[in-house]
Amino acid sequence: MTPEKPEEAMTFGELLQLISEQQRRLSVLEIAFSYLSFSLDEKANQLLIHNLMLEAQNQNRDALMQKYFAQLAEELARASCR
Repeated sequence: MTPEKPEEAMTFGELLQLISEQQRRLSVLEIAFSYLSFSLDEKANQLLIHNLMLEAQNQNRDALMQKYFAQLAEELARASCR
């Protein structure tokens, strides 16, 4: 399956390639986001961490998403203590 021909079936190899590409793109976003937090002043960084913790408790999100929000908040909190 390709964007040009969405009706075609995707091979297993193509699926693995797509997953790999998406993982790399996600890694870039995670790294960029972590650097962005360093450019925030202390108050803005604390607000970001607080809001991420609120998302971790948001019942509209599934348990795995809540876990990832909590992990990100914890990582940012640890980084801000350095």
